[in-house]
Amino acid sequence: MKVLLVDQIAKVNYKYSFSLANALEAVGANVALVMDQKEEDAGCGCEKYRWFNTDEKNIKKSRKFLNYISSYKKIKREIEQGEYQVLHIQWLIFSPVDYYYLHKIKKKTGIKIVVTIHDILPFNQKFYDYRCHKKIYDLADEIIVQADNNIERFDELFPRMAGKEVMIPHGHFLDYAERIDKNTARNHLDFLHDEKIVLFFGQIKKVKGVGVLLNAFAQIKDENPNVLLVIAGSVWKDDFSQYQEIIDQKGMGKAVRTDIRYIPDEEIKYYYSAADFCVLPYLDVYQSGVVQLSYAYKKPVVATRLGAFKEVVLEGRSGFMCEPGDVDSLREALQKALDSYGRYDEMGQAGYDYIREKFSWTEIAKKIVELYQKVV
Repeated sequence: MKVLLVDQIAKVNYKYSFSLANALEAVGANVALVMDQKEEDAGCGCEKYRWFNTDEKNIKKSRKFLNYISSYKKIKREIEQGEYQVLHIQWLIFSPVDYYYLHKIKKKTGIKIVVTIHDILPFNQKFYDYRCHKKIYDLADEIIVQADNNIERFDELFPRMAGKEVMIPHGHFLDYAERIDKNTARNHLDFLHDEKIVLFFGQIKKVKGVGVLLNAFAQIKDENPNVLLVIAGSVWKDDFSQYQEIIDQKGMGKAVRTDIRYIPDEEIKYYYSAADFCVLPYLDVYQSGVVQLSYAYKKPVVATRLGAFKEVVLEGRSGFMCEPGDVDSLREALQKALDSYGRYDEMGQAGYDYIREKFSWTEIAKKIVELYQKVV
C-alpha cells in the first residue's frame, strides 16, 4: 500500500504527522510525506518532500498562494509517476485551491482520497470555506474525525453526508516529551523554585480563550500570591495587545509571564518540565495536541468542558474541567487545581497512563490502513 500523506503545516503539526507516518510504515504501509520547510526529521524516517512554504514568516501572501498552487502541481506529478494508491490529506489551507486540485488529481489518476479532519471548518472561516469543504468531503472516499463529538458536529454541518465519517482518535505525543528535572527547567527560565506555575502553551488564537483565562486568574492571584501564570506561544490571526491590556489593567505584571513567539522544539521541554499544571481555556476545539503533550509531560490540566477534552480529561483524577467562556467556572477550576498541590505527580501520571493505553499509534495506524484497504 503506497500512500502520499500531506501536511502543509508540519512545523506546527509534525508531532502528529511524523508519529502517524512512522506507525503506518510499522504496520506495512509505504508512506511519503509532502510537507513544509521544517528541516528536522525528529525521528521520522519516511521519504519527505518539503514543498510548501505555508508557515514561513515574512513572505507575502501572493508568494504563498503561488507556492501553494505549485506544490499541488508537484503532488499531482508525484502521484502520476509514483504509483500511489491513497492520497491522505489533513489540512485545507486555501480550500478553493485544495478542492480544485484534489478534484483534478482524482479525476486524472483515480487515486483514492482519505481526509483526516483536524478542524471540520476553520475557526477563521472565510465566505467560501463551507462550500469548498463540503465539496472536498463529498469528493473524499473516507473521512476521519478525531473525537466522538465531532461525528455529531459533522453530521449537523453536512447532513447529506451523515455517516460517511469514522472516528479514529488523535494519538499520544509520548515520544516527543523530553522531561527534565523541574528545578533545572526553572533555573533555565529564571522561575522561582517555590512558585506554583500554571502554563498556557501553544498558538494564541481568538478561540483559545486567553482573555477568559486572564480575567479568571485576576480573581485568584491575590489569594494565591505564590502563583505564576506563564503564557508561551506565537500569535495566529489574533492581537496579543488586547491581552496585554488586561494584564496591565488588572495589575498582573508580576503574576503573569509572557513569551510571545514561536517556541523552538528544543525549548519546549523547559516550559512543560517547569510547570505544575497546564490550562486549556479554549472556547471551542475539535481535537487538541496540546492536551496530549501536557499528559506526555505528566502534567495535570484544567480544560474546558468540550467534546474533545471530555474524552481525554479524567475529572478530579488527571485534571479539572470548566465551562467554556465562563470566567467564574474557570476561576473555580483553577482554584481546585491549586488546592490539589501535593497530588500533581499522581494526577500527571494518571493522564500519562490513560493516553498511553487509549491513544496508541499502532492501533490508530491499523485502523487507518483498514480504511485504505477498504477503498482501494
